[in-house]
Amino acid sequence: MARRPRKRPKSKTLAALVLLAAAACSREASRSSAPPAKSEIKPPVQARAEVGDPMPSYAAKFLDGKPFDVASEKGNVVLLNVWATWCQPCRFETPELQALHRKYGDRGFKVIGVSVDNEGSDAEIKQFIDENKITYPIAFDPEGRVANVLRTTVLPTSVLIGRDGRIAWRKVGAVMPNETAAVNGLIEKALGKKI
Repeated sequence: MARRPRKRPKSKTLAALVLLAAAACSREASRSSAPPAKSEIKPPVQARAEVGDPMPSYAAKFLDGKPFDVASEKGNVVLLNVWATWCQPCRFETPELQALHRKYGDRGFKVIGVSVDNEGSDAEIKQFIDENKITYPIAFDPEGRVANVLRTTVLPTSVLIGRDGRIAWRKVGAVMPNETAAVNGLIEKALGKKI
């Protein structure tokens, strides 16, 4: 003999529906006060580092311990060069950068090297500076934060920052001797602009 399904009293069914409705309303109310779902959260806008963009914020320390903040260079023309002592193309371009520093240094132009050496000590960097007769300032960034700021994985990387704080030129790879005429023209143009 088949069993008949048992009938529930209408009052218990009604009570269960009321509880479900109340629970749904309280969940909806808590959702509206909760933070938005991940798909609704917009990621922060990261500064770009391309020609024409403002130079993103960046700070480090010079080898002598003094602070370096690229924002404090506004009004100057700066060639920011990211390098390391173990990087052969970096070694190759050093004389070109030194020549630019000597040629335009008294006109509001600065070459600032940023070493991303992360092994050893700053003694190796100082030895490199002495061997290559570098007279422009060198900042030390062993964590390589500047590479993230400039969005690069290649050494050397250089950017020319105009007096207005905008990137006027960007070079991934060594500045070659046959490029110095073009770089000279860019520096002259940047030096001629007033802010």
